[in-house]
Amino acid sequence: MTVLLTYLCKVILCSAVLYSYYYIALRNNRFHQWNRYYLLLITMVSLLTPLLHIPLPGQDHESSRVLSYTARMINIRETVITANPGLSSGVILNALYISIIGLFITRIGISLFKIRQLIRRSQVQEIPPYRFVKNEAIKAPFSFFRYIFWDHHTSLNSPEGQQIFKHELVHLQEKHSADKLFMELVTACCWINPFFHLIKRELALVHEFMADKKAAGEEIAGYAQTILQMAFQSKQFSITNDFFHPPIKRRILMLTQFHTPRFSYLRRILVLPLAAFIFCSLAFVADKRPSAMRALTAIAPSSIESATTAVMDTTPVKNKAKGEVFTFVDQPPQFQGGEEALMKYLSKSIRYPKAAVEKNITGTVYVQFIVDQDGDVQDVHTVGKNLGFGLNEEAVRVVKAMPQWVPGMQNKRKVSVQFNLPIRFELDGKPAAGKTVTFAAPDNNEIFTFVEQPPKFPGGEEALMKYLSRNIHYPEAAQKAKTDGTVFVQFVVKSDGSITDAKTVGPKKGNGLEEEAIQVIKKMPKWQPGVQNNRPVSVQFNMPIKFALN
Repeated sequence: MTVLLTYLCKVILCSAVLYSYYYIALRNNRFHQWNRYYLLLITMVSLLTPLLHIPLPGQDHESSRVLSYTARMINIRETVITANPGLSSGVILNALYISIIGLFITRIGISLFKIRQLIRRSQVQEIPPYRFVKNEAIKAPFSFFRYIFWDHHTSLNSPEGQQIFKHELVHLQEKHSADKLFMELVTACCWINPFFHLIKRELALVHEFMADKKAAGEEIAGYAQTILQMAFQSKQFSITNDFFHPPIKRRILMLTQFHTPRFSYLRRILVLPLAAFIFCSLAFVADKRPSAMRALTAIAPSSIESATTAVMDTTPVKNKAKGEVFTFVDQPPQFQGGEEALMKYLSKSIRYPKAAVEKNITGTVYVQFIVDQDGDVQDVHTVGKNLGFGLNEEAVRVVKAMPQWVPGMQNKRKVSVQFNLPIRFELDGKPAAGKTVTFAAPDNNEIFTFVEQPPKFPGGEEALMKYLSRNIHYPEAAQKAKTDGTVFVQFVVKSDGSITDAKTVGPKKGNGLEEEAIQVIKKMPKWQPGVQNNRPVSVQFNMPIKFALN
């Protein structure tokens, strides 16, 4: 109910502001076609603008922080183990609102059915592009889409009959019935919004003004007399266009008003900044995507055998890079010339340390560094096991000497990005001077912290939340001890989608919260694995699960 109520409040606010401008500046003016389109447009703007959520980019001056693949926070309350919570007030209000919508839609359906039945029982004459319908049950002339309904008491050949016929013909030509049916559906679905009902009534009057103006021609006095003589004829259906449409006073006023209001064009143009203000106020929101959540673990090295995983708290990481530091972005940083140029640079620049050659030491060094907004390489260090004999030092030296990169992009702006570079030292049996370094290609044992396509729970994030909400139960011991808080679960989504290495990081809450979170994570179905270089790879993932007591 909260989502629906918020949406309806935004719709009412938007339609109130835009209709108020119409009432003050545009109402009772002779630019009827403009007013027609304006009333239709403000209705659509009011309905659609609250549905838009255009994220605004984050501020550049925010404190530095390292980001990683992190799921949206999952809230688990002790009430999830309640067997049958019963109907909530929100469900009842939703059902009531939808029921009233159903009644209004039914009323529209009945009106359409009655019109259809009337056509079937009547004498229909095909006169393209319209159809002329006559029946004794018709009390007064009216039109609906391609049909003009005519009663037996009004003579079509009389001057009054010709004026009425021209009036209804304008409704057909301008397709006013489509406007009326649209507004009937809108007021049925948003019946709680009083401004939509005002817009519907005003739009029907604008239709009459347009038809009166074209049908009257030069015979304004005679046309006004016709309106007055037959003003008390009853209406047939609420969704049809009737010649005898009240209020009569405003219709005659529009016929006899010849002066052009001052600042006519200015009145119409001033609505543009007002509409822009409404759009920006309701459509733009702060960017709260999961990629902007803080990571609770340091980046895991890309080798299981030699990896050592460090854990850090939620304190923002301070480094030399400017602004916040991302681990995955819309457009990753790139070495000048691409990956082939990077491999050539490493092969030419790195020399196998003599001590490592003598001891026959091989292996992969994982260098971690930051490419800042300017493309400069910062904060270069190795992670994982130190191979020794100068291999780590040589890798760091060459990375620090790199030329500027093409910086990464996030939300169409340059950002600092953390980068992992595996460098594999291999001995080929040749003299030391000929030793080169191979830029390591990913293998099945590597674990990535960011990839081109992140891993995904089958069905998406909403399906993941439903799975956790249904399967996690608040431990009884934690409820009795009133233990709550957020448990951060870290696991690896392997290249086949299976879950492994599930563990918790950060301060322990106790009383079974960690154990409950881990056991549900381990039972998860296979994920869609992450993809790097067009092949599935293993990816580290963080998932915060919040246990909250009511």
